[in-house]
Amino acid sequence: MSTVTFETEATPATEATDTPDQTTPAGSLAGCTVILDPGHSGEDTGCGWPLNSSEIEEKDITLKIVNAMEEDLTSRGAKVYVTRKTDDTVGIYYRMAEVHLICMDIAKERGILPFSEEKEQDLRQKCEKIKEINEWQKFTTEGMGFMAGFGAGEDLKQLMDMEAQLTDVIFLSIHINSTGDPSEYEIKHGAAVHYPDDQYISSPSHDEGGEPAHEAYFGRHNEENNAFSQMLYDHYVEYFPDMVSYSKEQSHLPSAFAVIREHALVGALFEVGFITNPSDREFFKNDENLAKSAIPLDDAIEEYFTSLKEKQTAAS
Repeated sequence: MSTVTFETEATPATEATDTPDQTTPAGSLAGCTVILDPGHSGEDTGCGWPLNSSEIEEKDITLKIVNAMEEDLTSRGAKVYVTRKTDDTVGIYYRMAEVHLICMDIAKERGILPFSEEKEQDLRQKCEKIKEINEWQKFTTEGMGFMAGFGAGEDLKQLMDMEAQLTDVIFLSIHINSTGDPSEYEIKHGAAVHYPDDQYISSPSHDEGGEPAHEAYFGRHNEENNAFSQMLYDHYVEYFPDMVSYSKEQSHLPSAFAVIREHALVGALFEVGFITNPSDREFFKNDENLAKSAIPLDDAIEEYFTSLKEKQTAAS
């Protein structure tokens, strides 16, 4: 793993939030970059309650939590990107294309973009095309672009290899869980976290990419993904004991969700709780709880970066 570099001004695909006052001393996360992804948007509401209702919707909860996280992380000195800041409908592959563009911008600013100018423009155009299609929520093979299918084609592999070098950039997607079985409404509750793992994702029974079939990708930071995701869960349930998962086995899982599968940044998908559970649902209805959710999640991010720097210092 390469040494963390401390970056300042970049030319991003999506404008990052920096600490506004340049006279403020560097915070504990100075030089670190976080990409936050509020799950769902617009017509893609995510889970809701009552079912098929707009009384309380996942897309709104996730955006409130991410907004609070962005503000707190920025105050700690981090550079923060957010895949969406409005309720406009943008599909999941729109947001993943945005992640690739952000990472290309970061790598280019650092002088480590591994592509020719021609290849860079080709990849940027392909990402913009994916975004254009997914503004209208078209979940088609065309809308997935070079991210369609099992494994990673050449374009995706090159991007993921580049992203794997950005060790001081992490990704976190915020979501809400649910169950479709009414008999489980009172049973299933609490937080859960999902992390990408090469071996898990490479199994055809676990990869959700479908056709066409490419070679499996084996360049993710599996150990770091596991550790970071566990930190998220541990910090969250320590801060909110009522959000401990109903099942230890279901609280921390390798998964193949697109938001953690289609890039190679250290990252996780965090589910705050179950919208179908009465207790969790009351938690979501309280905006103070959503704002305070930023504290343990950002503490976990800070712990991860601290441990990363300690490892790199010890290895140097």
